[in-house]
Amino acid sequence: MKFGKMYVTSLDGIEFETVMPKGVVLIPLKQPIAKTQVQFGIQITNNTAYPRNFLLLAVRPEFLQANKQKVPQFGPNANTAACPELSDFKLLMPGESVTFLVEGYLEWFKSELKFAFIRKDATYWWYGNFELGTYSINVIYENPYPAWEQASWGNGIISLMPMRKQPKSNYLTPETIKIQDVWVGKIFTSPLEFRLIQ
Repeated sequence: MKFGKMYVTSLDGIEFETVMPKGVVLIPLKQPIAKTQVQFGIQITNNTAYPRNFLLLAVRPEFLQANKQKVPQFGPNANTAACPELSDFKLLMPGESVTFLVEGYLEWFKSELKFAFIRKDATYWWYGNFELGTYSINVIYENPYPAWEQASWGNGIISLMPMRKQPKSNYLTPETIKIQDVWVGKIFTSPLEFRLIQ
């Protein structure tokens, strides 16, 4: 699932690795509806002695050209805000790993090859302009909140919001779902090479 030279980014006993299932990507034809799906993501390993929760939601890519210059990015643009769901949290026991993959699309826009990415929280990003050749990708992963609590429930989906420091006495009930000890920080994973071909 990983491609190219792999370097591990480690922080406080947690390892973060860039993951890209396909290291060679075929660019789409120059047609209005032509797109090429590109999967990427992050592998997180808990090397501490304690269980840790992770929010698998807020990731986005960063691309580097062969000369190590950043590929221009545009965003985030958002019309709405989306809360994480209960399924977006993962408890990792000591020694356990999880791989979190997301996807974006290469597509032509006004004669330029762009990469479009919509994060699950409804933010929209554009990257470009790409050409044939070798690039690197790394992942920016972040979570600013150590504790989350149930915000709503409906149609079998439970969404959560950052936990209030001093909740109103009648706000939380014993049945309210709470997730605590969630990893907090912002990490830039090490770059992973891939190639764009025709």
